[in-house]
Amino acid sequence: MKLLELETASTKEILKEFLLPNDLLTKTRLDSIKKFQELGLPRIKSEIFSKTGVKLIYQNDYLKNKKSGSYTNIPSSDNYRIVFKKGFYCPLQSNLPDGIKILFDTEPIIKDQSINPFYYLTKALNNNFYIIEVQKDLNVKTPVEIIYLDELYKSQTHMYITLKLKKNAKINLFEKVLIDNSSFFNHTFNVILEKGSEITHVRQQSAELSSNVISNYNYTLDKNSNAKIYSYEDGSDLSLAIWDIDLIGENADIDFTVLQLPKMKQKLNTIVNIKHSTQNARSNQLIKQIINDEAKGLVDAKVIVCKNAQGTKVKQLCNSLLLSDKAGAQAYVKPQLEIYTDELEASHGATVGSLSQEQLYYLMSRGIKEEDAKVLLIEAFKKEAYESFPSWAKEKIDEYQYSKK
Repeated sequence: MKLLELETASTKEILKEFLLPNDLLTKTRLDSIKKFQELGLPRIKSEIFSKTGVKLIYQNDYLKNKKSGSYTNIPSSDNYRIVFKKGFYCPLQSNLPDGIKILFDTEPIIKDQSINPFYYLTKALNNNFYIIEVQKDLNVKTPVEIIYLDELYKSQTHMYITLKLKKNAKINLFEKVLIDNSSFFNHTFNVILEKGSEITHVRQQSAELSSNVISNYNYTLDKNSNAKIYSYEDGSDLSLAIWDIDLIGENADIDFTVLQLPKMKQKLNTIVNIKHSTQNARSNQLIKQIINDEAKGLVDAKVIVCKNAQGTKVKQLCNSLLLSDKAGAQAYVKPQLEIYTDELEASHGATVGSLSQEQLYYLMSRGIKEEDAKVLLIEAFKKEAYESFPSWAKEKIDEYQYSKK
């Protein structure tokens, strides 16, 4: 079924098409279908989505359960693992430490005020609502990988997952989106950090170039909680990652780092909204994109500081590097600060540019070949973001990229 057809299909047709279970959450699914159809798919007039290119996938004809003949090989790892295949949890391919449980969520979080129709699709069309629970005071130093796979041809998968860290829990999370075969993957990932909990969350979106990926992240940080988020994007034909982050507790702290590397005719998009809802919280954003060939990269980053959020510290920096002079290449950067209090420290900035000819000339004058000089300058631009990634993630990302060559 095409995404465009979901706007007008009856609920009966949709439930039948996606083989959705008749269970206690059927009403939640039906309400979500109604909300999606009220909002409709984003059109060109949609301020949030207008420049993402997402409308190009509306007419894609996704099929049901057609075998592709290819299978994603998961390399062995010393890490813990949670594997989802075509939206279903695979316990035989997963291994978890004591203190982490995967449950069926019978009371999923409802974000009724969202204006994101893809969020409602994940609530409506998922096979199961999953909750990953990390017990109180648990400290898991070995990374926990969450791997999403889809080995069907031209399929669409919608998932809804909630990760809940109980009080003072700590975890390293490595999320891998490895979709292929011209498929569409749309998922919501809620993260709830209770008081004093900490997460290092690395996201690697390296789906096949024929696929399309939309990811909806909803973060809530309570008092004294800490999140370090790193997103590495180089896959899929179209990718849209939407991050809504709410710092609701005093002294909540977040570092948010993104590295986007679109090439050929890819369209990679990051939309992030960080809300400071209470006092003495800190947020730091560093977003970099390197755009090659006829690719497009979008960064729409907003920070909202509420009236009662005195003592807030905000830093926001978005840098784009254009490597191509082709007509299709485009960098769109929109940093925004909405501030409703006077008692804060805030800074933001954005740049869009190409390789410095002066720096290139300097390196070449020292005997470095032009192509080698360009590589050095590109790596220097990339370094600030990528070097901040945890070493256990960089090692795996580098290994994966090498295996794809």
